Amino acid sequence: MPISPLGAAHVAASLAALAFGALVLFLPKGTQFHRAMGTAYAVAMVALNIAALAIYRMTGRFGPFHALALLSLATIVVGIFAITQGRVGRHYQMMTFSYLGLLSAAATQMLVNLPVFSGRGMTVGIASAVAFTALGAIILPRLQRRALATIETD
Repeated sequence: MPISPLGAAHVAASLAALAFGALVLFLPKGTQFHRAMGTAYAVAMVALNIAALAIYRMTGRFGPFHALALLSLATIVVGIFAITQGRVGRHYQMMTFSYLGLLSAAATQMLVNLPVFSGRGMTVGIASAVAFTALGAIILPRLQRRALATIETD
């Protein structure tokens, strides 16, 4: 099945967000590079979510994936607003959970294309979301303490 221009834009923005988000998550915080890559991540996330909100190929109507796109947009907006208010911890939480959501969506997309999961998209999506949320709840607080302790200011 050929991909539409809207689908291609969604995929391209998703791949960009995955790359920018990894750089932001794993490199030092508070640097000019962090800010630049964070801005690129946020722009890519907004683009991919706007594209997702315009895709109705699967159901023909607003569905659970559209609701998740709205939730994703909300985490980005809250994360950006938090940093403008100097709430670094809240910024970190929102942006890392945004990235976890992106990883969960990517994993789900890959899994549902495997023949063994054919026709089980919603179940695989829910299982992926639960797994990534649990992983985030365990790992992210540890990473956050370390990241916030080493913030570079200029």
